[in-house]
Amino acid sequence: MLNRASRFKQHHQAVCTELDGEVALFQSDTCDYLVLNETGSAIWNTLKTQPSLAEICSHLQEEYDVDPGACQSSVEAWLEAAVEKKVVSTINN
Repeated sequence: MLNRASRFKQHHQAVCTELDGEVALFQSDTCDYLVLNETGSAIWNTLKTQPSLAEICSHLQEEYDVDPGACQSSVEAWLEAAVEKKVVSTINN
């Protein structure tokens, strides 16, 4: 479970490139390779500003027609998986 006060950033060992409009990630420590879909790529790009969960959801709701509750639970699940795979880091306040 994520800390609601946390902010998120791209992990320093995650190398990324854009391929056909989607983000491809390589985690150099674990050797994991991930290709993000459009929504995952949008979340990844938002992480450059070290946003909170609420800020990420706000950004996505501006871009996509998505229910706020569904957005929050989906983004939270995405972030938990990304933190576990060490492509996203948390900044705890």
